Amino acid sequence: MLNSDNRNDLSHWSINIDDDRIAWMQIQADGKSVNVLTHAVMNELATLIDELEAADHLAGLALLSGKPGGFVYGADIHEFETLKTAAHVANHMELVHGLFNRIEALAVPSCVGIDGIAVGGGLEISLAFDRLFVTASPKTKLGFPEINLGIMPGYGGTGRAYGRIGTKAVLDMMLTGRPVGSKDAIASGLADEMVDSADDLAMAMRAWVLSCNGAKPARSQRETTADANAISAARERYLKRARADHTPAPFAIIDHVAAFGHDSGAMSAGEIGIFPELMVGDASKNLRRVFYLTDAVRKSARGDSGIQRLHVVGAGVMGGDIAAVGAMAGLDVTLTDMNEAAIDGAIARAAKLFERRLKTDDKIAAAKSRLRADKDGNGAGDADLIIEAVAEKLAVKQAVFQALEAASKPDAILATNTSAIPLEDIATTLKAPERLIGLHFFNPVPVLPLVEVIWSKFSDQNMVNRGMQFAGRIGKMPIRCKSASGFLVNRALLPYIFKAIEAVAAGENADMIDEALVDFGMPMGPIELADQIGLDVCLDVGVVLGIAPAAKTLLTEKCDAGTIGRKSGSGFYDWDGNRAIRPRQPQDAAIMAGIVKSMLAPMIDECQQAVDDGVVDSVDSADAGMIFGIGFPGFRGGPLNWAKS
Repeated sequence: MLNSDNRNDLSHWSINIDDDRIAWMQIQADGKSVNVLTHAVMNELATLIDELEAADHLAGLALLSGKPGGFVYGADIHEFETLKTAAHVANHMELVHGLFNRIEALAVPSCVGIDGIAVGGGLEISLAFDRLFVTASPKTKLGFPEINLGIMPGYGGTGRAYGRIGTKAVLDMMLTGRPVGSKDAIASGLADEMVDSADDLAMAMRAWVLSCNGAKPARSQRETTADANAISAARERYLKRARADHTPAPFAIIDHVAAFGHDSGAMSAGEIGIFPELMVGDASKNLRRVFYLTDAVRKSARGDSGIQRLHVVGAGVMGGDIAAVGAMAGLDVTLTDMNEAAIDGAIARAAKLFERRLKTDDKIAAAKSRLRADKDGNGAGDADLIIEAVAEKLAVKQAVFQALEAASKPDAILATNTSAIPLEDIATTLKAPERLIGLHFFNPVPVLPLVEVIWSKFSDQNMVNRGMQFAGRIGKMPIRCKSASGFLVNRALLPYIFKAIEAVAAGENADMIDEALVDFGMPMGPIELADQIGLDVCLDVGVVLGIAPAAKTLLTEKCDAGTIGRKSGSGFYDWDGNRAIRPRQPQDAAIMAGIVKSMLAPMIDECQQAVDDGVVDSVDSADAGMIFGIGFPGFRGGPLNWAKS
């Protein structure tokens, strides 16, 4: 039976025995663009293992991907939702553990060839084989990304990886979720042999199997007991700012390695006692929601925008960084400003960004060559997309776009980076207002992923779609928004900040408010955030969007005194460089929960109103925008998801 020819019982696998009696298996998950370990894939694997165990005179087993350019991307995350209870999860794990244990126990030498991605369950099935071959391709990556879903490896991978690479390396892999390349995998012992390309895998695997002469190779466990120093260092490094009630997975991972470090087999088996509760917990459910939101946003940005030349008007922090990110993504970019020194400063900042991100000299030089100073603004005539990032004043923007419309190609997209001004107001001076869209980036542009892609009642929807695709091309997460005051993020964020300032004006303690929201999971509290943004900016935007009189009075007093936040050295707090000097004193849990509920109420109301008014397409879009735009904690699943729960 170990031959796929004339078999109709295999949809996801193929298997054939060659003249050397090597059984060659290929995985090609049917109906999937990449290989994932669905339940159906596992059921077929069980059939094949039955046949392998019964086969006589095999020389060995070799596994390859039947889909070029990738190995296995792990389990099918969408099928996680079919496992409703911890008992259901444990039953599924026992099935998969049994299959992988049987692969490991086969009497003949086994090997796997990896070209491309082998992460999560894809790495775990690989580790059940005796020898791992990898290609030298930079796209070949091995890793355990489960921490990003609030879980840990659950198919036996913890123990098998620990046995190969030891305590420190396996903890780093699991706690960061970052994959390793081929060279690092070989150096650590995670993989055994590297070949140049996918074309070389089968030959190298065949040579190894035949060299074994049918004998199973022995592999000793790297460490006979967990490294206590590595565990202690991991607790200090990864748990210092974490909380078990927020994100239990990193705590569980470290405890798991500490408990079972005496035996890699026991560590693999021990997953069944830990993983199920993680997977059915709130943190994992919400982080899986973030995964689905991320996937949906990325799909909305797919396609060719046709944009190759970008012209940016305004070389301040925002404009300069937009230009730099565009050049780093491969676009030809011209940057203009009335102040030539501002252009020079922006290009110097961009060079430092390229050096940090691109690493190699050739990539850095190429990015620098794509970003050009354009004092006279001539790049507008050739640009496919022009982004304006000048002062947040309506009259200034109207004048800029009047000039750009006259200077640009008729089919060039005109985009404003306004943070709050309705596009209809900006478009009043244009002859072709349908060309105007909004591309609202968030500061710092190289760090924050969100771009609000704004459409007005005039906007050409094809240009809006191309704006979404442009954002995807430069590695951003775009959310489509209707033109309305504050769009989504500022509409929801500023009332939250103003609510906190109003509370301080009424005598409440700023540090207590901030500590409550940080304890909740926000990157920083609303008062510290106001200082970070600049109290003058908050006041200006508040005048546009609306602000309670008490908050406006307090902000006006501080601005008149010149204490406008971090950039002036003091605001609500004194600042030491980029750090606010505040007590950071924890409070009673019930008090903090009350503060959180009160402070977040305006944000939640505005997010829901944005959905109801059609500013964003859905609750999912609203939650995604707040997660990607302000760092609303992913383990809460977004403000509307949290409010519902």
